[in-house]
Amino acid sequence: MEKTFPVKIGLEIHGYLNTREKLFCKCLVPSISDPPNSRICPICTGQPGSKPMLPNEEAVIKFVQIALLLKSKINSGVYWYRKHYDWADLPKGYQLTISGTHATPCATGGKFLGINIIEAHLEEDPAQWNPESGGINYNRSGSPLIEIVTAPEFSSSTEVIEWLKNLILMLSYVKAIRKNAGIKVDVNVSTYGDRAEIKNLNSLENIKKAIDYEIKRQIENYEKGVEQKRETLSFDEKLGKTIKMREKEQAKDYRFIKDPDLPPLEISKKVVEKIKHSLPETPKQKLEKLLKKFSIGEKDAKILTKNLELVEFFEELAKEGIDVKKNISWVTIELLRILNWNKKTLEDADVDIKPKHLAELIILVERGKITPLKAKQIMNDFVPKSFSVLEKGDIEKMPREAVENICRQVIDENPHAVEDFKKGKKESLNYLIGQVMKLSNRRADFKVATEVLKKLL
Repeated sequence: MEKTFPVKIGLEIHGYLNTREKLFCKCLVPSISDPPNSRICPICTGQPGSKPMLPNEEAVIKFVQIALLLKSKINSGVYWYRKHYDWADLPKGYQLTISGTHATPCATGGKFLGINIIEAHLEEDPAQWNPESGGINYNRSGSPLIEIVTAPEFSSSTEVIEWLKNLILMLSYVKAIRKNAGIKVDVNVSTYGDRAEIKNLNSLENIKKAIDYEIKRQIENYEKGVEQKRETLSFDEKLGKTIKMREKEQAKDYRFIKDPDLPPLEISKKVVEKIKHSLPETPKQKLEKLLKKFSIGEKDAKILTKNLELVEFFEELAKEGIDVKKNISWVTIELLRILNWNKKTLEDADVDIKPKHLAELIILVERGKITPLKAKQIMNDFVPKSFSVLEKGDIEKMPREAVENICRQVIDENPHAVEDFKKGKKESLNYLIGQVMKLSNRRADFKVATEVLKKLL
């Protein structure tokens, strides 16, 4: 009988907190486009004699927001520790973190979508070492990170990916994580023996591939009689396999000591309560409100709640007196269409689309003043900045007599299409209607144009 194994998967999720400055200095958090070593100072490069400043208040607030969403207990008076290890990307020879052998994490416990949270803590990011060139970019060094550690309660890569997608969505609602920095995940996988830790996975695709490969590898090793020891692995994306880096360090190997230059991190209950009351609704709460208050379908509600800016745009549109249930497609289809075409999102700094301008457009369509096709054409120009359609001339729906004149012109100018239609090629009618729309600049009513063309033909 084939032996089955209780697969246990735990995650250590590292996210870049969405702050302006680094954790212990005034250097600006770098962007991808910054030249190497352009966002640095003596503190974040570990120069002799330099000492850390007090931790970035903005980073602490972002941390508390996340901890509250995870329903974790927030601890105060916790100490910063030096986590020592010898690696090229660590300028000081240690990393400042609120974790370790003797540490009390900033937040403990909690649960998200059925998975228990062991702890969450603040720490600084190391630098970026390029193993191919041997060069080090210190821009990232000292950037504020949150690490979220889950219990080993996942049993498959599919569960992990779905859970992570929902976590990332929730964090986007508080804008706590830097959008373009992504997350880094260390995955712990165990089947029949000690766990193996796969380090620095930076995409959902690689996380899934690494987990699936590691489960398969461990089971195959069991069948060969190979003992599974605790070890640290990397994932080779090109080969699609995990590769051993080293034997897994124990906590004692990091030689944790309290940092003598930093006082304990105090987070008062008053501050926590203030942050708690300022938290936005979660995706789950937004979804429930859309279903109950606006009575829209679950499919459309889920599309809206995938993006905070989109669902807030929808709520503002409802305040303009629009029947949003009836006109939901103007947001979930047309608005997303023009954004995707321009490779933009509502949260981009150079995009300014106002709900009231879309409301004006919808009202004109509902009153029969302009055609839906004309409205969609106008929306094409809403990126990057929308405008009042009431200020635009030459947009109103054409009277029937004008549509008839254009239809006659189209018939006269397209004898081959007319002949094809008379021979039974129905698609020729669609071509002729398209020509009417083109000549009328989409101001001809589609139904009227179809009816007139059929009559004339």
